[in-house]
Amino acid sequence: MRTILRVAALAVMFFVFTTGMFAAGYVVQQYMPRPAVPATNASATPSPSPAASPQAGQDDFGVFWEVWGLLKAEFIGKLPDDKQMTYAAIQGVVDSLGDSHTTFTDPKRAALLESDLAGSFEGIGATVEQKNGQIVIVAPLKGRPAEKAGLLAGDIVTKIDGQTTDGLSLTEAILRIRGPKGTQVTLTVFRAGARDPIDISITRAAIAVESVNTRQLDNGIAYIQLTEFTGTASKEMDDALKTALAGNPKGIVLDLRGNPGGYLQTAIEIASEFISSGVIVSERDKDGKTTDHRALPGGRATKIPIVVLVDKGSASASEILSGAIKDSKRGVLVGDTTYGKGSVQVSNRLSDDSRLTVTIRHWLTPSGRDIDGQGIEPDFAVPFPESDRKGGRDPQLDRAVEYLTTGK
Repeated sequence: MRTILRVAALAVMFFVFTTGMFAAGYVVQQYMPRPAVPATNASATPSPSPAASPQAGQDDFGVFWEVWGLLKAEFIGKLPDDKQMTYAAIQGVVDSLGDSHTTFTDPKRAALLESDLAGSFEGIGATVEQKNGQIVIVAPLKGRPAEKAGLLAGDIVTKIDGQTTDGLSLTEAILRIRGPKGTQVTLTVFRAGARDPIDISITRAAIAVESVNTRQLDNGIAYIQLTEFTGTASKEMDDALKTALAGNPKGIVLDLRGNPGGYLQTAIEIASEFISSGVIVSERDKDGKTTDHRALPGGRATKIPIVVLVDKGSASASEILSGAIKDSKRGVLVGDTTYGKGSVQVSNRLSDDSRLTVTIRHWLTPSGRDIDGQGIEPDFAVPFPESDRKGGRDPQLDRAVEYLTTGK
């Protein structure tokens, strides 16, 4: 059974080789397939299921079918196909709840999100966003096909295999760019400084995205960046800690800035690498019942000093880990107040592979705090102005190193 904690979209950025990260935060245990009413054939007018019919006691639902029939019979314009109309109707019901975390996702977007969280997929190896209606390459990943073929950050994709990207949604563009390994895709790009469009042919490959990056800093400090709580992140973190601790560092800086979340179980597993015992996170249901998730045994870094870097893009699973570190007094947080995503969703896979994600619980830090809409304040608030970013400076990392070397 997989549970998802998810945040409203702050930005829309997708992995071309995989899927979309719709947002700045989500936490997942597992996707949960659930029995569903058989999907309606897209070429036929749907009929109400017994559970959704007036005979089942939902008398007002008959109005829906009245509207459906009248539109089909009388509307002078071109109607969407039955599948699109059905999805639009579902979306309307979900929107009426007023909960941005309860969502309906069509099969294409659902598949993209699931592949992102899996941590491996097939495509070209680049991140892409939609900006002012244009498909823009954010960054080709190092050593991946996109970089090897010469794709650059800032390239504007105007055609995919000769077909214009005008009017394409980001999802549609990604679905055209990604594909089975060994196949080829040609992107026509506009590049700043180039007079004419450039055609770049890229052979797709199997892509494994690394969620954990590590390096040794000056003063004997190990730096570990966790970009997302994917299905492979626990093993990656374990390997990173094994390598880092072999150098006998004085402390660890764990960078969770901009980390949107991922699997809840992964958050518990990674938190257990740093916290030897006690509650990592609790979940509270609508009846007020609380379930505790405790630290797992065998953590590699339960005694070494640690500082966690956070910002407003640290959400959900990142906040679970940060909250556990702070409440257990295992380490300190440096940076900005986190996003504030404290509700729990379950994602139901429907019969046509679309997803209905429903808010079912709230999660609490070990001290019992509900951070939803509030976020977690750092122990040391350190701004990170744009001037520092452009100048290659990182005052938050500098403050973390200072704390680990001086203890204050």
